[in-house]
Amino acid sequence: MKIQTCVPYIFAVTGILIVFILIVNRALKKYDPLEEPKGLVLLAIMGVEMVDNMCQKDTNPEIAENLGPYVGSIALYIFFASISGLLSFEAPTGNLSVTLALAGVTVFLIEYYSIKYNGIKEYVHQLMEPVAPFIVMNLISKISPLLSLSMRLCCNIIAGSIIMQIIYAGTALISSYIPVIGTFNFLGVALAPVFHAYFDLFAGALQTYIFMTLTVMFIGKELPKE
Repeated sequence: MKIQTCVPYIFAVTGILIVFILIVNRALKKYDPLEEPKGLVLLAIMGVEMVDNMCQKDTNPEIAENLGPYVGSIALYIFFASISGLLSFEAPTGNLSVTLALAGVTVFLIEYYSIKYNGIKEYVHQLMEPVAPFIVMNLISKISPLLSLSMRLCCNIIAGSIIMQIIYAGTALISSYIPVIGTFNFLGVALAPVFHAYFDLFAGALQTYIFMTLTVMFIGKELPKE
């Protein structure tokens, strides 16, 4: 069986994240609560507060307490995986298998919290609204977030990678027409940082935020209305 070329990069990104988390954890253990936070500690506190506020806004304090670590974890992974192209990696989030796995966990949590807070009887009743034959369409609507979340993330990352390849190829072609220095893609070196800032950093952050937001919103939508 042939192993996908993305697999080594998935392990590499995961390894980098583990090391990063261990470094942050060590910094937090050494942090004195009476001192003003700075550096990695400040970054960690800001990240936790942002995720916690996002979860509490669309769910409730009980769910937010348990959901926050998951949302924070996928946010960290998606962002690092999406910007890994800056390290000449093949972005794991450009692989549909990876994004399907992430979306699969989200869809499981959506249904889990729906059953937990509505009860199995109400859950089945919702599947049959407005009439019983609509159960097929309602089941499809339950699965649709799996495709929408995974394909949105995957396709956007792939599109950014393709555009960057076109930019490098185009600048290399233009550079080749310049005498002497044309053997080196100097235009690509000059322009690449600007495009990488958008297609890797900005797009990676944007897709991370969208995945986080939709995850919390989909779960919140299944909760009983007060």
